[in-house]
Amino acid sequence: MGNAKAVDIVILKEDNTYRRIEVKTSRNKRFVTGFFQKYFDITLPLHPDFWVLVYIDEKNHSHYYILTHQEMGEVQMKRNEMDEWEQICGCDNVLLKDIEQFEDMWEKIS
Repeated sequence: MGNAKAVDIVILKEDNTYRRIEVKTSRNKRFVTGFFQKYFDITLPLHPDFWVLVYIDEKNHSHYYILTHQEMGEVQMKRNEMDEWEQICGCDNVLLKDIEQFEDMWEKIS
């Protein structure tokens, strides 16, 4: 889908519903999300349902952090010291320490 994509992965479920997933990977404990540059309005319909952030540590082990879109927005707002969803300049990012509580929460996607 190139530069116009809204998500990285789409999962079609047996009941004909789907899950849209955005994946971000990092080796340096910082994930560039661009969240409030793209998803500044909570009512926008084209957004991922879930975010999977993958940290690859110094031993090449992968760690997975699974957040809903709402959770990702809340984490990003806290990191940005924001009180509400709004469009901002720059390029949003979150740190590994901001998302540690979401490790291996795969059951959210099921």
